[in-house]
Amino acid sequence: MYGNKITVVGNLTKDPELKYLPTGKAVINFTVACNHGWRDRETQSWVHGESVYFKIEGWDTLDENISETLRKGDPVIVVGRMTCRTYEQEGKAREAWEVKADTVAPDLRRRAASLRRIVRSGPLAEPVASPDMTPPDIIQEPDLDDVDDVDDVQHAEAVPSVSGLAVAS
Repeated sequence: MYGNKITVVGNLTKDPELKYLPTGKAVINFTVACNHGWRDRETQSWVHGESVYFKIEGWDTLDENISETLRKGDPVIVVGRMTCRTYEQEGKAREAWEVKADTVAPDLRRRAASLRRIVRSGPLAEPVASPDMTPPDIIQEPDLDDVDDVDDVQHAEAVPSVSGLAVAS
C-alpha cells in the first residue's frame, strides 16, 4: 500500500474497547502511549522523556482478535494510516488525529506470545477452538526436488492463513 504509513510502538493505556455498530460491524478503539527515554552516560541513570499518546481504531478481524488478546499495559506494535477527523464542539472547529490500524501485534522484544486459530461462525459468535487446529511440532515442507512444476505444490496445507490467527498472551 502507498500513502501515509505510521508505525507506533508503545504500551496500551487501558483495555481495548470493543463496540458493535447498529449494522453488526465491530470496531475497536484503544490508546497507545509511546515513552521516550534514554540512559544518561554521566549519571548512569534513566532519563524519562516526553510521552506521546496515539488513538488507534481497528476494524475487520482486528477488532475481536485485539479484544480477546491485548490488555492494559501490554507492549504493542501498530502499523496503520494517520487520519484527521474534523468536528465541531461548542461552535468551534476541532481536529482529532487517529491511526486506522492495518496490523496490531504484541511487541515480542518485551513479551512472549503464542498463536492460536480462531473459528467464528458469525460477527457476534463466540470464538471456538477447532479440534483440527492444533499445530504439529514440525511442519513438513514438500520435497521440491521430486516435483516437476513448483506451482503444483499446495502450500496452503503447510502454512495456515494469517487472517484466521489470533495472538494468545
